[in-house]
Order: sequence, then C-alpha cells, then structure tokens
Amino acid sequence: MDLMGQFRAADSLFRLVTGDMQRVTSYPFQPYERKKRKDSRPLPVSLPEEQGVPSSLVEEFLKRLDEDETLCPHSVAVLRHGRCIVQGSWAPYSARTPQMQFSLSKSVVGMAVGMAVEEGLLTLDDKMKDIFPDKLPPLYLGKPGEVTVRQLLTMSSGVRFNELGTVSEKDWVRAWLLSDCDFEPGSRFSYNSMNTYLLAAAICRKSGQTLTEYLTPRLWQPLGISVPRWETCPMGIEKGGWGLYLPPGDMARLGQLLLQKGVWQQEGGLLQVLPESWVEAATQKQIDCKMGERDTWYGYQLWGLAWGTGYQFNGVFGQYVAVLPEQDMVVAVTSGNEQLFEDRTLLHVRECFCREGVLSETPLTLNAGDTRSLRETMERLHVIPELRPEPEEPVSFFQRLFGKKKKSEPVFAGAEELSGREYVFEKNSACLLPMIVQGVHGNFPGTISRIRMRMGEDRIRFWVGEGESIHTFEAGTGGVMLPGMLVVQGEGYPIRAGVRLTRDEDDRTVLKLFLVFCETPCVRTVKMVFHGKDREKLLLRLDECPSVARAVEMFASLVTGGKAPGELVPENVQKLPVFDRMKELLRPKASGSWKP
Repeated sequence: MDLMGQFRAADSLFRLVTGDMQRVTSYPFQPYERKKRKDSRPLPVSLPEEQGVPSSLVEEFLKRLDEDETLCPHSVAVLRHGRCIVQGSWAPYSARTPQMQFSLSKSVVGMAVGMAVEEGLLTLDDKMKDIFPDKLPPLYLGKPGEVTVRQLLTMSSGVRFNELGTVSEKDWVRAWLLSDCDFEPGSRFSYNSMNTYLLAAAICRKSGQTLTEYLTPRLWQPLGISVPRWETCPMGIEKGGWGLYLPPGDMARLGQLLLQKGVWQQEGGLLQVLPESWVEAATQKQIDCKMGERDTWYGYQLWGLAWGTGYQFNGVFGQYVAVLPEQDMVVAVTSGNEQLFEDRTLLHVRECFCREGVLSETPLTLNAGDTRSLRETMERLHVIPELRPEPEEPVSFFQRLFGKKKKSEPVFAGAEELSGREYVFEKNSACLLPMIVQGVHGNFPGTISRIRMRMGEDRIRFWVGEGESIHTFEAGTGGVMLPGMLVVQGEGYPIRAGVRLTRDEDDRTVLKLFLVFCETPCVRTVKMVFHGKDREKLLLRLDECPSVARAVEMFASLVTGGKAPGELVPENVQKLPVFDRMKELLRPKASGSWKP
C-alpha cells in the first residue's frame, strides 16, 4: 500500500479497537443471503482395519488432538486408499457443517488457475496490467502491473497492499495495482493473501463468470461437493485468499484429488479433473520460504511438509489438509487454536500415521474392543471441557425393563429471582460477535446495552440488546447446547448455546454462557457475575477462543507487514489511550444494573 493507504488501514484498525465499530469500513456491509445447502455426496467409507489402519491408532490420534492444550480441534476426516476411515467432530460442532477455511481457500484457487491455464484462459507469464487495463490510470508505470500469474502463485509479487487494506478500499484490484512493491517481483517469497485475490479476479475477468460458477462444473460437481459459500469483496469477486466454507469431508476430497494426480472416480469411469502436469508442478517446491521459524517450501498455493514427500493446505488457527503420498493418506482438521500458524496438529499426524510399521498394506483383523473404544471416544469429544458429558452409568435389568428416569439439572438456589429482570449497561467494549468474525467478515456491531433472562426447567432464554439489534436465543443446561441464530446487520450466524450455573470464590452468583459459532473457529464465553444487594449489579467479562489477543495480533500484523506493533510505533505513542484500549479489549467487559 502507499502511505495514504497505510494510514487509512491503520485508522480502520484504531477505530476497531476504540469501539467506533460502525465506521470501521469505508463501504456499507453487505449481508450474505443464506441459502439452504444440500449435503455433499457421501464419501466411500471403511473400517480403519479394512484399510490397514488399527482403530487404536485412530483413537490415539483423536486423543492427542483432544488432550493437547495448545489446540482446540473442531472436526476431523481421515482417508486411506481413498476411503474415509474416520469422520467426526467435537460437540457441538458437526462434521456436516461447512467451516470457515481462512487461507486454506488459497489452495482451491490454485486448482482453478491450473484449470484456466489448461483451457487457455491464462498463462503463467500473463501480466496484471494486461488482464486489468481498465483499472490503470494514464501513464501507469507501477511495478504491480508487471507482476505475473506465476509470481502470484508463488507469493513472490512483493506488492505491499495486504488484507487490512481491504477494509478501507472498495475496488481491491485497483488499490492493489496502485500500491508499491517492497522488492523486485519474483525475487523472493512474501506471503500476502491479496496475491490469491488477484488470481481469483483474473479468472473472473477471463472467464466472464464468478469463481464459484467457474468451478461448479469443473470441480464441485465432479467431486460430489455441494456448491459452497465463498465470501465476496465489495465488487462481487470471491475473496480468493480466504472466505471459503467447507466441511472436513469436502476438505479431504480436495486433498485426495491431488493425491490421485488430478483423477477422480465417477460412475462413468475415471475423469481427469486437474491436469496431471499441473498437480506435479503445484505440489513440489517452486520457491524457498519460512513458516514461522521453520524453513520450508511453497508450490502453487500449497505448503510443503517438514518430512517426507507430503504437502499441505493451510489456514490460520489450525485449518489443515495434510496429503501423505507415502502413506496414501489424507488428513483434514478444522480447529480454533490459539496460534496463528502452528505445527502441533501436523506433529500428531506425523507421530501417529508416519511411524515405520504402524500401517499395513493389507487389511487387519478386526478388534471389537478397539472399534467400541474408538466409537466411545468420538462420542465424548467436546469443544468445551466444562460441558463434556460424563460417562453413562450402567443400566440395570429393571431400568431397561421399566425405563431409566432422566435426571433434571436443577437451577441453583435463588436463580429464579433473576428471571425477567433486565440489566442495563453503560458504554463498554463488549459484544457477542467474536472479534475474529468481525474482522474477517467486515461486520462490526454495536456493544451490549441490555440483557434480560427467563429461567426455564432445562434452559434459559436470553434477550440481548446490541447496537440496533435484539438477539433472542435459548441456552441449555446440564451440558446441552441448544441451536440458535445470531443476526448481526442482517447476516445470520448459526450458534449453539449452553450455560453453566455456579458460584465464584467470593460466593457470588455466576452464570457462564457459552456461544459456539458453528461455521467459524470461534467460541465466545460470557461470564455473568451477579453481585450487590439483591444481585442488582451485573458484571460481564467476555472471552473468546481463539482469543482477542490473537485477533489483535492478526490485525496488527497486517497493518505492520508482519511486524509487532511495537516495532513500528514509538514508545511515547504506545502510551496514548488507544493502546490502553487495545489492552482493554484483550478481555472485553461491561458493568450494568437492574432497577426494580
């Protein structure tokens, strides 16, 4: 970005962290028109042993993910020899629900480019100035115009315009072309999601279709994938570098397509979906790079693995498709972990499935005990440990004969008096929509103004005033999470809501509200502390996973080019109130009261 573009992007970031949320973007928010999505065609399934994988090994993998405190896994799908040997999720997430893929979307754009090159719509040496001549001012001499398709594919354009600039610009292609370069295009690697956006825009320009329309007969339909949601920019072009939603099974299909050199089995026989030559080029080193502190390589919108001949699709906060040619396996995982980019998920993949001698090329003898244990482990997976169901007590003969009486979760003593009360809040930094979702969608709501609850036998009904919206939903007790929809500026976010009723160390009444945003990696926790005489005061403390700290780190890294904010901001400036606000947002809070 040029200096003015950087200023506008930084200003948008500061508006976000100062709570001036309604004026963050320079263009009005456009809600997604939600349509009912059909399930994708079922994957061919198999017991692990039938594909030479012990069920105990699959269970070990799931337990490793579940017990690793650095991860927050949400769903998983594992294929071997083209068969799905396990597909499941951590409740209340569902393996059938499309998940936000973040940068994993880039690998799909890479496939689309391979198709466009095969069809003659593009060449690797095409320059952006020739594809978008109408976006250039007279006497244009900018370096971005000289950038080629190949340089975009390998993240070597050097163009400064990044994701945060999209908040302050409406025409992303033009803003990108009018930016500057940090280095000579093609000379080195520099990760930038806008490179992928330009590839998506180039396909749209050359095909006369949206990227989704272009891929429907070429990729989605042949693989049996129900046409997915892909968020668009203000000009109607798919975001490319992010914005795609897929369930784990469909993520695994894409990895399997590359593993099979672009060939897919259909009812009528084999279909060459992707050119084999393109797959070979895309899945090998095109440029050296680093992921964090680790040396690795980058292909065409794909990352290399640290071992073997494998490669990966990769999205922030733990979205992975690991392709393992030596094991003839594909592992897909969605997560909401605390690291922007981490290797712990891949470490568990390596230690479980890539050890010598753990896999067989011939079917194994079934072990009923291992099969049952794997099933029981999958049934107990829960994204919120506090709400994890306890193991069922053994059922006696008489209970089976006459029915086992269901235990009801009692509401704690005195909670009934809170029913129907409305608490009003002063100016604060709290809202129900997680910051990561706000930033990625460009949907910035107001803050919480009021809360009212109605206690039921096994649920609590909430009314929450936020900006100009009134959110209404129910939260289950006893570990049950009830479905609902949070609507923010016309866009609906499917949620699952549950509560835990307790008391804190000061013997104050505490209600913990857990909101799982089912299509995102985010879980919002609202801790409500009732205090004062007759509990007329209510303190809200809000957390989210991944945390607000990670969200601020992600946004700040975009505006600073990957550097910590402190590296670019003088110490005296860091003492200004805006930076205190950033610290405050690390854990948003609100104070309110009830007036009888």
